[in-house]
Amino acid sequence: MPYGHSKDYYGDNGLRIRYKFYFKEDSTIRGHYMDSTMCLDIFGDKTAFYSEKAYRLDSTVSIAPVPISVAVNPPAEFKGTTERSKYFIDIKKGTYIKYDASLVTHLKGYGTLETPQWRLLDITDTICGYPCRIAEASYLGRTWRIWYTTDIPVSAGPWLLWGAPGLILRARESRNLFVFMAFEAGQLSYDRSRSIQRLADAEYHLRTYRSMKKMEEILTRVKRSYEEDMIFNGYGSGPGYVTGPDGSIIKETPLHFKYIPLISEEYWDK
Repeated sequence: MPYGHSKDYYGDNGLRIRYKFYFKEDSTIRGHYMDSTMCLDIFGDKTAFYSEKAYRLDSTVSIAPVPISVAVNPPAEFKGTTERSKYFIDIKKGTYIKYDASLVTHLKGYGTLETPQWRLLDITDTICGYPCRIAEASYLGRTWRIWYTTDIPVSAGPWLLWGAPGLILRARESRNLFVFMAFEAGQLSYDRSRSIQRLADAEYHLRTYRSMKKMEEILTRVKRSYEEDMIFNGYGSGPGYVTGPDGSIIKETPLHFKYIPLISEEYWDK
């Protein structure tokens, strides 16, 4: 069944799948970090993939800006928003738009979808009550294994994973650096995509790139170095601080971070 039939299959409001996103910031660590719930919203041949908590935080801040101490140390209901990337994909056109951010830098990039050459395996499983088959492919510099269900006949999936014979409900990178696991699927109650894009386009000093390679190179650099992040935006180098109401330093921001991009850095060298 063609991807465009998803509207007929799930009604006029489209489909929303919620995933847990597990990732490593350091390939040598044994366990994973778990980010907030990621949502995949499907509207016919278009999809949006984003952090639900980040969306709620951005929506709240757009109404009533919060103090920097709250933004850096968010309350419990807004914790787990380290994944700031947002993807808007047009499968029919084979294009996507990505928004992402570090501490200070906000970027928007335009990319062209690469088609994964999925190798279908004779293995089955069940996820969220749906029978799934498994496939593998080398894609964007990494090897991925996916679990897809033909019971939901759309070719979408989490992140930039797509092109399987059915909806991708689980995906795991071969080195176990990244894992997406669906835990809920249902109809959309309303369309968030326009609001998410509006908020992303309104980010202060948003920079736009037609070259996804250029955007990813900058993003990786500033996500690994607070100094690079500050210098890139015209500020002085040196540590940042979170201060209390009396001006006392609550904590100092570290200068360097570990960050592994979803698209392998080697991919851009091909």
